[in-house]
Amino acid sequence: MLAFKLLLNFKRNKAHQGVFREILFRSELVLDRYLPGGKVLGTVVFIHGMSVLGRRDPRIVNLAQALAAAGCRVLIPAFHSIQNLEIRHQQPDEVQQLLELLVADQELCPDQMFSVMAVSFSGVFALRAACSVHLGRRIRCLCLIGGYYDINTVCSFLINANRSDPYGKLLILRNYYREIEPESRAFHQVLDRCIEECIDKKNCWNARTALDTSDSVERRIYRLLTDSLEREIFRKKVIEVFDQGWSGYRTQLDFIFSKTRVLLIHGRDDRVIPAGESRRLARQLVKQKIPVYLCVTRFLSHGDTVIRLSQLLELYRLLGGFAWFFRYSLGAK
Repeated sequence: MLAFKLLLNFKRNKAHQGVFREILFRSELVLDRYLPGGKVLGTVVFIHGMSVLGRRDPRIVNLAQALAAAGCRVLIPAFHSIQNLEIRHQQPDEVQQLLELLVADQELCPDQMFSVMAVSFSGVFALRAACSVHLGRRIRCLCLIGGYYDINTVCSFLINANRSDPYGKLLILRNYYREIEPESRAFHQVLDRCIEECIDKKNCWNARTALDTSDSVERRIYRLLTDSLEREIFRKKVIEVFDQGWSGYRTQLDFIFSKTRVLLIHGRDDRVIPAGESRRLARQLVKQKIPVYLCVTRFLSHGDTVIRLSQLLELYRLLGGFAWFFRYSLGAK
């Protein structure tokens, strides 16, 4: 029933009556707290993804309101470096420290136990938390939406695959040439412009029409995005960095508490992190004897609010996944 209530509220895509949202400030923390109108059944900490809107992304706000309407206390900290679309060697430890500050606050997490939801690349931070001495024993359940298992495979897909979302390629270029091989201001101005256009145009952005190859800077970026040899050289550089300075983004599965459940939800047609990553992660969790529920679906990729007959199987899969999540994260019956 809680799972059905969650999906019903999520598909309404509007403010939910009885749900209370407030902004809280705690030393280094800024966060949004969502509370249900009735009894609180459990706490969910949400780690937002690489979106310029951060915790105020409408998709996250809608999901948080739906979770609260179903009985959850939802805490969404502001992770400024993630909102700034950054990948850098300090980030995994910074996210970990903020999570530890949050759950140490008895007002925010009064029952000392919580579950974690994370989206896309931020899924690795949830997995790191489950491997943490300070947090691992307190995590009931993880829910990773569009997460990954092997950063090498993800980078290879984003950089080399023609069907991959250019947004992911642009983010890797931007961060590599900021932290590893610093580039000119003009180079980054062009990249930032491309990222903004990519966000605005969503699936319609194209390097061929967006970049002027008569300009030396834009031509270089165009080649990095489209030339197969340039892309392969860049891919090898990025993989090497993930082995060294960016090693904190590699997946860890050494859970402190082996009974921590993991719900994996992935869009079947994801062009940033392929659905195969959640399948591979599920297999590895099973090998580690960590309870896992995998749901690969087209349902979440639809922007409308109408549930059609063709979507009933997708709805059934999601209902099963969230029912499983609520059973173990909230102790729901």
